[in-house]
Amino acid sequence: MISTTKLNRIDFLVIIVIVIIGLIHLPFPFDGDQAFFRLGALEMQQGKVLYRDFWDVKQPGIFCFYFLAGTLFGFNEIGIHAFELIYMVFFSIILLLTLKSYFRHQIIASLVPLLTVGVYYVVSGAWHLTQVEALVGFPLFLCLWLTFQSFKSEGKQRFILLLLSGFIGGIVLLFKLIFLLILFSFWLTILMYSVLIKRQSIQKIFLEICLPIFIGIIFPLLVVASYFAWFNSFSIVYQTFFIYPPLIIANSALNQKDVVSGIKWFLQNFYPLALMAIVAIDVSWRKSKNILTWLLVAWCIFGLSVIALQYKALWEYHFLLLFVPIGILATKGLDGLWDYLKELSSPIPTILLIFLLFLPLSSTLIKKSVTLVNNNFALTEDTRLKYQTVFRKKYPSLHSEANLISQPGSLSGEIYVAGDPAIYYFSGRTQATILRGWALEYFLPEQWLTLLEQLDSSKPPYIFIDYEPQAIIKENFPKLLEFVEQKYQILRQSNNGIWYIIK
Repeated sequence: MISTTKLNRIDFLVIIVIVIIGLIHLPFPFDGDQAFFRLGALEMQQGKVLYRDFWDVKQPGIFCFYFLAGTLFGFNEIGIHAFELIYMVFFSIILLLTLKSYFRHQIIASLVPLLTVGVYYVVSGAWHLTQVEALVGFPLFLCLWLTFQSFKSEGKQRFILLLLSGFIGGIVLLFKLIFLLILFSFWLTILMYSVLIKRQSIQKIFLEICLPIFIGIIFPLLVVASYFAWFNSFSIVYQTFFIYPPLIIANSALNQKDVVSGIKWFLQNFYPLALMAIVAIDVSWRKSKNILTWLLVAWCIFGLSVIALQYKALWEYHFLLLFVPIGILATKGLDGLWDYLKELSSPIPTILLIFLLFLPLSSTLIKKSVTLVNNNFALTEDTRLKYQTVFRKKYPSLHSEANLISQPGSLSGEIYVAGDPAIYYFSGRTQATILRGWALEYFLPEQWLTLLEQLDSSKPPYIFIDYEPQAIIKENFPKLLEFVEQKYQILRQSNNGIWYIIK
């Protein structure tokens, strides 16, 4: 077993590879979600209070991440992705330092960042990067590892470990409350271990396990609650977190196409790692009974449960919730096979295994790299847009839509876009209303009337309505279209949608 916690030369080489892979993704375009998170973070920087002045149903963690990224490196693609790369490199270093003793072979232990963070970057497109499910893997792993360390501790040390585990768990919940199911699986494991294996008293279990976890998890939640209470917006936050989600789910229709597409994307991109992970689980079941392995398996099982509970809004990126445990287990599976592979008289089986494992991933990475080189590394605005167009074909047309209201003589002020928030980004403008114009299909009936009132009071000089949201508005609240046609006149109609200018 590896006992050292220092990085070796192979570790540093792997970190360099991760940095290179991440750099390829720096100029990647924003998809609609990323443009929306960036818009919310920018408005926060300008003094607006989340939920009170800019509303979305998501928890504040993702907006805080974008706020920090934008403040440090700029509210653009490179700024956001640069911060994510630093975040992921730091995560890779933590994986190397904490998991050394989990693997038998040093060379295999060094590969864990490649099969987790590296794979995440390779399989991700514009839609997947910097999503909640991708970013939350880091704190979830820290929570798991601290819980695992508490198995080997007693008294004050265990209290501190579980206090930290609870604190990081609280941060996880600030990204999405439903992730409590995954956290619960970690803490339930240590609880069952203490009751069934260690036969500890109820008093000791409460003082050393339940109490520190509760104190830890409640602290970040209380800090955030106090912040919103200070700005007299706790009521809307409570409604956003606990009242709206079940109502939105109840009012949403199941889209089987999205469900099938998400599962297909996951299987196509992760099947090699999943096969290796099964090897690790099989070996652990028959031989070692390693607790860390079972914590990772619990993450996969409860992670799939979290994904399944969101079946009415199931997207490809939801499966990124699993890239960390599957990647670690896949590395463990390779670790278990390494002795057999070294003893083979012919290197052909090893070559075939590596070929099957990395072929789907390497072809995607090569395509991204070649595209970057062909566009002169996207160093200028023109070459960057050409590079981005390869990965999001709609990007130039959205840029063109924004250019319409960026000409000399254009009316100033905040605008409203019922459609892709990238138009806000390209135009350099913010949202005139509190309620969003993105993902209107999840609006509740009362929100439509509120949106109409906000448009009437804010009087944005320009309104853009995409054709798809236009159909949603027409079906759910046609009065909104009547209002726009009464107060505004058509400025331009394109393949994307219609621009309106105030009369």
